[in-house]
Amino acid sequence: MRAETVVCGTLVDYRGVHGEGCVVVEDGVIAGITSRPPSAVNLLDHRGRGAYVAPGFIDLHVHLRGLRLSYKEDEYSGTAAAAASGIAMVVDMPNTVPRLATVEALSEKLQALERYSLVDYSVYAGIPGDIEEASRLASMPIAGFKVYPGDLLDRFSVVRGILGSSDTLVVVHPELPEAEKPLVESNSSRTLHRGCHWEIAAVELIASLQPRARVHITHVSCPSTLERARSAGFTVDVTPHHLLLQEWSEDCLFRVNPPLRSPHYSMLLLEKLLGGTVDAFASDHAPHAVWEKSEPLTCRPGIPWLEAWPQMLYCLVVAKALRLDEYLWLVSRGPARILGLSGYGVLEPGARANITVFKPGPDRVLAPGLSKARYIPYFMERSCMEVLATIVGGAVVYREGVLTGETGAVNPLSWPGGAHWRPYHEKDSP
Repeated sequence: MRAETVVCGTLVDYRGVHGEGCVVVEDGVIAGITSRPPSAVNLLDHRGRGAYVAPGFIDLHVHLRGLRLSYKEDEYSGTAAAAASGIAMVVDMPNTVPRLATVEALSEKLQALERYSLVDYSVYAGIPGDIEEASRLASMPIAGFKVYPGDLLDRFSVVRGILGSSDTLVVVHPELPEAEKPLVESNSSRTLHRGCHWEIAAVELIASLQPRARVHITHVSCPSTLERARSAGFTVDVTPHHLLLQEWSEDCLFRVNPPLRSPHYSMLLLEKLLGGTVDAFASDHAPHAVWEKSEPLTCRPGIPWLEAWPQMLYCLVVAKALRLDEYLWLVSRGPARILGLSGYGVLEPGARANITVFKPGPDRVLAPGLSKARYIPYFMERSCMEVLATIVGGAVVYREGVLTGETGAVNPLSWPGGAHWRPYHEKDSP
């Protein structure tokens, strides 16, 4: 009997380089690891090409838009862009239209993802108006809840109730609502107004509630915020823009929340990353239409990263600032651990067969081709990695620059094998 898919190359995950070998895939999971490829329906043999076979990357903070905002991005275009970067799972944010804070809206979004997503997916629910609705949302196959600054003012009692549940992941945008009051401002004034003190104050507020939930602080832009979050026992992620975009202007392309900081803060944040105090990379992929990014003072905040960020951040490995195993922790095992997915981010029998095949170099221009968002601040930036293939549940979704038309995408929490993937209790580390 032939295997469904066999992927060969230099096997590597967060535990290090395991040498040349082949991953054997059957029924959406890794059936075995072998030194020689058996007979297979699909054989991807990259031995001798300098290619790594790694666990599929995970982006735990993306805005796929869709629903009434499909003109910006939709579930297909966003996940196609993800697949082209080796990302085999995304988690979508709830600030859509309608907002994902009702059972009806959340059901519509999950149906759209099931129908159109090319990669594994989940979604965060927004904070609803009452705790009863929050309980109904929690019973659905979601990754957790997302807390925005306004929720700490308008729905504070519900946030407090959700934080009291030990079975819940709560992802927090760390700013108090006061930071969002001005509507029209330049990038430089936004950096001053939306200072690090608002981030730290939000983390302090969440910590003061003594949460039983798993709390994750997302898109940390200040090293002091990271330190306070870690001291409270929270996990944290950082974005490419808060790490890399040190030379920015008043151009709308650079408008994002929280705002970009000074080069000094970026370097301090990078120092924290290299010191091992960051749990994951996350893109905060935030696409908008061209006309929404054309006016510097009133434009929508957000940077679309899905076709660029793994390749750009791999430059830290090429520069020998990060080890390869550390990079794979940040792009796969770390996000899986935050999400509670024990069968993701690792190459071993029984794990979900999400696999990224890549090799270092060559340098090339980064420009979107699959995402609808075409206004980007990283044009002509350096790419340090070439993605050769993205495999999702054993299906080869992307190969040698082309979408194949195949997909094995599932929501891990509603998939029949989903109970096998969570919760995550291992005490491993990068």
